[in-house]
Amino acid sequence: MRQTTKFHTESFKLMGISPVYSPHRLQLITEKEAEINRTLPLALKELYAVEGVEEWFEDGNGDQLVPLQRIELETREYWELELGLKFLNLPDNIKANEGIYFFIECQGCWSWWVLLNGTEDPPVIVESLYDEAQILACEKLSDFIFANAWDVSLMDSPSFQTGEFSCEEAFLQILRAQCVEKPTTRLAFTVHRYRFGYKGCRLLLFEETGQLFMSADHEEAKSELMELINPFVQWERV
Repeated sequence: MRQTTKFHTESFKLMGISPVYSPHRLQLITEKEAEINRTLPLALKELYAVEGVEEWFEDGNGDQLVPLQRIELETREYWELELGLKFLNLPDNIKANEGIYFFIECQGCWSWWVLLNGTEDPPVIVESLYDEAQILACEKLSDFIFANAWDVSLMDSPSFQTGEFSCEEAFLQILRAQCVEKPTTRLAFTVHRYRFGYKGCRLLLFEETGQLFMSADHEEAKSELMELINPFVQWERV
């Protein structure tokens, strides 16, 4: 089995990485599993099995994937007693007593874990500084990785531009009706980051600040999208 097509294919396309397993990386994964006495969820294993993924995150200025050799198995008891963190409003069907620390914010302030709840594509939780608790960041690891790849590809685009949006509920209704909704992530229980695609255009919305970010591969599609969303957006002048 060479191609990682089950979970991260679209993410690797955005990253510009060939989705092929590295025998060396697979050996490192086997050693890590023996070290922590756990089998990694398949989606996490696929992510770390591809050459160049760690470097892709390292080369950017954004949040970072923890290197495979540094990922750690942690328990809910450790989170509660040592870190003072408890689950906040996590659905019962995704809760677990163990997780793997695998992702960190670029300034080291936020941490993310995959929960070992027995699923191949497990949920991701984050240490929310807003809630002072662990909340659900994304229901699937594959969606979380896709969201990060989406954001980087958008912000690195030559067509990148920013604005501020208003009338959030009405705006979201329009976007959901006319665009393709991509994975949503959370930094707090009530704070979301929304993503939408439209004919080669990419949108990212920060609920906490009212900021909107956009890139476009085609001018015609960009014009269509801007006509659709301009009533809700005040664009920043370049």
